[in-house]
Amino acid sequence: MSVLVTDTTGVSYAEIRAGELHRLRPVPGDMRRGVGTNRRAVRHRRGLTVLTAVPETNVPVVNGAADASALSPAPKVPRDKGDADVAGVTAEGTVLAFGRRSANRPSPALYALPWGADAWRDIEVPADFRLSFVAGSAGDTAYVTGGVGGASADPDADERPALFAVDTSRGTVTELPLPDGGPARRRRDRWRLSSIDPTVGRLEDGAFHDDVIVACASYGEAFEHEVLHAADRGRGTWSTVQLQVGEGALAQYVDAHRTGYAFTGFGNLWVSRAGGPWERTALRERLAELLGASARELRAGPAALVDGRLLLAADGAVVSCAPDGGDPRVLCSYDEGTEIRCFVEPPAGGVGDA
Repeated sequence: MSVLVTDTTGVSYAEIRAGELHRLRPVPGDMRRGVGTNRRAVRHRRGLTVLTAVPETNVPVVNGAADASALSPAPKVPRDKGDADVAGVTAEGTVLAFGRRSANRPSPALYALPWGADAWRDIEVPADFRLSFVAGSAGDTAYVTGGVGGASADPDADERPALFAVDTSRGTVTELPLPDGGPARRRRDRWRLSSIDPTVGRLEDGAFHDDVIVACASYGEAFEHEVLHAADRGRGTWSTVQLQVGEGALAQYVDAHRTGYAFTGFGNLWVSRAGGPWERTALRERLAELLGASARELRAGPAALVDGRLLLAADGAVVSCAPDGGDPRVLCSYDEGTEIRCFVEPPAGGVGDA
């Protein structure tokens, strides 16, 4: 198991062996978290891509070998195009980035950097599309979450959740229809004082596999409310669940049986079968017992599904469990001066070796 850790020496690539963290080599860049940032390390078919802020470039990406050797910044987006935010990495190592909007560029902008390329490619995006995150990929196609509508298209129109297919070779973006009936909400969510309408807004982080998508959506002035979506485009089912205030999704994935999962910062694991109603597992209580902590006060750090196991950091330990939350085990402990930044994971939407 590989991770990126931060301590007084900076950011390091490390492996978990025999119950200990073994730091192998430094990773360039700034891994500090901030609002709206994704800090991920993705091991794909071509090598390793780390999403991290690098002072020498306006694109927060470094690429290198699968063992984190020879990491170097990605080529810059041309100066006249401005800065860009990374959306994710495909299984082929192609990085997608979105141009930041400004007074000089009100329309959406999308760039693709195939593995080994020395320049970014422009991809034309319809004005009312809002792309957020690479949730999966197959060949030259990246599946991206987001929304349609909103301020630049019609100031009076609400943005709605959407899923897109981006063909990186042809340079096209196509909306993939979600179930017509819209998302179903639990009764308790419909009657909450802080109830959120999940038909409005955009899909953010998520995973897409075999026509099943799981994704989150944030609401509120400080993004303090979050909703989990699960939809099966084949069966036409779509369900949501509203999380507690301040609780956010840390890892989302879809297994080979088309069951969606979402692990949250409060240590909860939610499960949705083929876009059906979300159900909370007992993982939070199992983690509290395993770590000798209070279930009420348990807070989790980064998480990822790697080699068919859910890895998570909580209470100074790295824990591994089955995708459904069963069989939790402590892989290693670490001191207070060390922070797990992220796990080295497969590309979104697939459970590969990492």
